[in-house]
Amino acid sequence: MPLGWYLAQGLYPLGPSSSDDEEGPCELPDGRIVCGPHGFVVCGKCCTDYSFMDSSSDEDGFYGGGDDDDDDDDNDDEDDIPINDNEDSDLDLPGSFGTEKRRGTGQVFPMRFIPPMTTIMPTELFPAQRIYPQVYRYINRNDPQAVLIFTDGACLDNGQPNPKAGWAIVHGQKPTGVPLTISGRLESKGPFGDEGIQSSNRAELRAVITALRLRHWPGEGFSTMVIATDSEYVVKGSTKWARSWTRNDWKTNTGADVKNKDMWEMLLGEFERWNEEGLSIKFWRIPRDWNTTADEAAKKRASEDKVPSQWVEVLGLPF
Repeated sequence: MPLGWYLAQGLYPLGPSSSDDEEGPCELPDGRIVCGPHGFVVCGKCCTDYSFMDSSSDEDGFYGGGDDDDDDDDNDDEDDIPINDNEDSDLDLPGSFGTEKRRGTGQVFPMRFIPPMTTIMPTELFPAQRIYPQVYRYINRNDPQAVLIFTDGACLDNGQPNPKAGWAIVHGQKPTGVPLTISGRLESKGPFGDEGIQSSNRAELRAVITALRLRHWPGEGFSTMVIATDSEYVVKGSTKWARSWTRNDWKTNTGADVKNKDMWEMLLGEFERWNEEGLSIKFWRIPRDWNTTADEAAKKRASEDKVPSQWVEVLGLPF
């Protein structure tokens, strides 16, 4: 199997140094210790944590390449690591996160997440907990298998002649409390090559897709992902409207074509893919002022002039 396939799975290909039965610890070429079967420093499947043997570095566990974007080198608040699958790579990286881009057909729909109290803050219910030496995830205090990610999209001059859109996710934080954010300028083409407009709704969908494809979430021990967003369009579209859209051949109740169909198909495909792997997706509609970190990062990206011409993948790794 090519190296890129393992990287896309959030794994490192194990060579002759792994144990005969592929159980127990394994030493990687760089000296790191991981579980034999899956290649994780902290493995939810094996219930092992070898991070105490790691010398630890400042890396946040993401592999990036392809996109020529270096304007955030001095910004410690963001980890913007895109991989453009339309560009050449010595690692033979796949076109998407370990699997093909799937056009969903409406087989699986997520549910809305209902917090125990309407006033409870997301990070109060999902406090940051250590997963890797330099990565903390937002994990439900009552359910260690449920993780939360913030998503947001923004568009400057939305609906005007020259709109500029960007997206962002917050998938955890560093030991210092600095949020781990990933953001990007909205591409001019969608995941299947369709031309797309620059809009806030499309950027909101882009952020959710990134969150779902970033990691092999069950490999971190999660069976539920909660997407925290202030977008009614995303929440109602995912949990309610898309049901009728798929039944009506992607037509609205008035007979008009559903906007952003390609993004919705991609998102529905992610719901179906994760359902097959045992990961449940839920949406938590939060107030805008609870989503400031993702909002600021998305607006910053929207202000950039350069628009990626092709869909850009973002992959995450645990080392």
